[in-house]
Amino acid sequence: MLLFLLFNFWPPTAAALSEKQALAIVGVETPPSALTLAEFNGISLIGLTPPAGQSFDVPIVAANKALTIIKQALALIDANSPFSKSQIQRLKNTGPVIIVYDPRYPDKLSSMSSVKIALFSPYFYNPKKSDAKGPTFLIIVSRHGVKWPVKELAAVMVHELVGHGIQHLNNSWGKMRLIDMECEAWLYEEMAYQNLKMDKFSNEMIDFKKQLEKQCRNFLRYLRGHDPKGAALWESLNPDVPKLLKHFAGYQRYLKSR
Repeated sequence: MLLFLLFNFWPPTAAALSEKQALAIVGVETPPSALTLAEFNGISLIGLTPPAGQSFDVPIVAANKALTIIKQALALIDANSPFSKSQIQRLKNTGPVIIVYDPRYPDKLSSMSSVKIALFSPYFYNPKKSDAKGPTFLIIVSRHGVKWPVKELAAVMVHELVGHGIQHLNNSWGKMRLIDMECEAWLYEEMAYQNLKMDKFSNEMIDFKKQLEKQCRNFLRYLRGHDPKGAALWESLNPDVPKLLKHFAGYQRYLKSR
């Protein structure tokens, strides 16, 4: 019933969550003393403090400091990425947008082959989807994510919140093929790196471009075989992502028609 209760008393205006509202999101078994609450332009922020005595693979950033870092990343998106900002506004107009700093994510059994920065998962704390009266847009920032350079964290948050959040808004999150869901989200991340003026010739951005092409290999194959205008958009150091997303929608229609 947690998400159902959340929608019954969700505030009509932007404000920091109350303790009761935050507990309804992350679970009533969480002690109130573990909560740190804040807000950024209508986005609700929750910082969690793990129980005393727990050990982790990295030193844990305090919840208040973590929320300050998340605010800095959101401010970068707000100031530099107008398309991302407009898409986040669409989410806020539809349902609660929530960012939780949870240093317990990922758990210690997760694969160590890659660092998990953030995760879009509206049902992470309450898997009963049917309890919600409408969409919730929730991302978790990990204990590693708040240690990430703030520009890179901002771009990953665009990937998760905007990329996967818009899929959830459009009722396609979890229904598209996983590789296509990730491709679309990676395109949003590419746009964020452009907006944040990242050096496209740095090792980090060269690696990102390789990963982007890997995640979008099926889409790229479609462009080169069926959509020359879209393929021309792709072949650019800084492709026009909003236009490319329209071609991605055409790719999705093509898949459904087969």
